[in-house]
Amino acid sequence: MNSTKKILITFFICFATTHTLANTLVSSVTNNSYEDVRDNLVDAIEEKALNISKIYHASDMLNRTKDSISNAKEIYHQAEIIEFCSASISHQLVLANHLNISACPFKIALYTLSNNSKQTHLVYTKLKPLDQQSEAPTIKANKLIQSLIENATW
Repeated sequence: MNSTKKILITFFICFATTHTLANTLVSSVTNNSYEDVRDNLVDAIEEKALNISKIYHASDMLNRTKDSISNAKEIYHQAEIIEFCSASISHQLVLANHLNISACPFKIALYTLSNNSKQTHLVYTKLKPLDQQSEAPTIKANKLIQSLIENATW
């Protein structure tokens, strides 16, 4: 293969990957306080009898370690990532395709920025079906996550 083809293939792979990643994140912003949004999100998850497997205190870790990284800045005033699972949807996902195990646990990140702590951001990675059999449970998972965010920001 000549070098021009290699360059074109490399460019295509990089462009396709970047485009795919850019389209998988879904974010929303609210003027509600971080504490209210966080409490509402945890309540919404628990009200649906979902299991919260972990709450990562991302801003604590990043702020604690920023001095060891050159030019690191404090980006987040507060930031957490909440991992949770729906046994029902997870079973549907893995029954459709065993590779869907990587989709669980689901995650929602919420944060305020250091330069604007009055707005609370929520972000999650929108799942994409691996195959036709995975379409229905993937749609269910995405609708569940979106409904939790809507309940957290009302």
